[in-house]
Amino acid sequence: MAFDVVIRAGRVLDPGQGIDGPLDIGIRDGRIAALGERLDHAGASRVIDAVAPGRVVVPGLIDVHAHVARGAITPGVGMEGCDPDEIGVRSGVTTVVDAGSVGVANLAAFPAYIQPNARTRVLCYLNLGSHAHSMPSLLDVHDLSDVDAGAIAKGVAANPGVVEGIKLRLVGPVVESHGEDLVTLARKVARQHGVPLMVHIGDRGATRRGDADPRRFAEVTAFLLSNLDAGDILTHLCTPNVGGASDDDLLRAARARGVVLDAALGRGNFGFATARRQREAGLPPDTISTDLTALGRDFHSLVECMAKFMAVGYTLPEVVRMTTSAAAAALGLADHIGAIAPGREADITILDVVAGDFRFEDTDGVEFTGGWGIAPVHAVRAGELFAPHWGPHPWGWLPSREPA
Repeated sequence: MAFDVVIRAGRVLDPGQGIDGPLDIGIRDGRIAALGERLDHAGASRVIDAVAPGRVVVPGLIDVHAHVARGAITPGVGMEGCDPDEIGVRSGVTTVVDAGSVGVANLAAFPAYIQPNARTRVLCYLNLGSHAHSMPSLLDVHDLSDVDAGAIAKGVAANPGVVEGIKLRLVGPVVESHGEDLVTLARKVARQHGVPLMVHIGDRGATRRGDADPRRFAEVTAFLLSNLDAGDILTHLCTPNVGGASDDDLLRAARARGVVLDAALGRGNFGFATARRQREAGLPPDTISTDLTALGRDFHSLVECMAKFMAVGYTLPEVVRMTTSAAAAALGLADHIGAIAPGREADITILDVVAGDFRFEDTDGVEFTGGWGIAPVHAVRAGELFAPHWGPHPWGWLPSREPA
């Protein structure tokens, strides 16, 4: 059997399939054709040697919460998104979900411009607010009139297959005045279109201003957790901000119903102490994601988010599962992505896992240390090979090191 590409791997790590060992991967016509020991690479147009200390080959990484609506939001006005390939295939990530960068007012940018021009697989979650991130305000919904369910229905119908989910950010004064109504409306819209609802919790702005009633935000978050359905996604699980998920019993009940708990670190929604406490309570995230925007692309990457959770205490197989098979299941795509399996599209990531004394910082400026950094070596998307860019830091991909 002749292959187009053969990856000679020292270690293939695919926790979703229980694979952890030395295997070669044969790719033909953009799909995985074979997985086995010492595959014949004679005639292959390219052989990738992935045998090196600390090097692992994993299913293509999946970022279930990022912002890649670059070109759909006016620079200097709204919250700009990243180039999808910069934080996608050029960062070792083969699938990215845009989590509500656009509302129905500019949804057309995705099928017309963003998705056709990206080499990364890009999925679109539509913001419940009509103008989403395109205006100067950091709020997507100021009041219930900002939600136009009729226009959303028209947009979904006119762009079949584009809207994979609905996104709601529980931030701003509307949470205190109409939080439960907003959650109910968002849930109704998502159910009407048969897609999951992703909800952002934690209001960094309210935390900074100190003018929000924490008890009121807690009430709305509790209402949310009690009303999410199987397949819905709670994002910013580890936020230390007002409105965060502080009720472990409600989290457990939501997870038992099939609700996905997503970390989505971003610049403003990751508390190290919160993440560590949740681990000790048996409440790990189901998925790890970045919440990257244009303002955060020089701050971290998906692989650095994985390293942060290793610093919390999770193992490499655990963080790989959270960004591959578990992420694919969260998106309802477990039969298509998130695994290195013959017959599937060849979405594969090669990583270097580097031991060291690395320094990290959480949302509140709390520094913590970890023993591992992770850097992308190659991404393979549908059989096509992509080299990583320089990295999010001036020195490259790895986190900063502790002084010797």
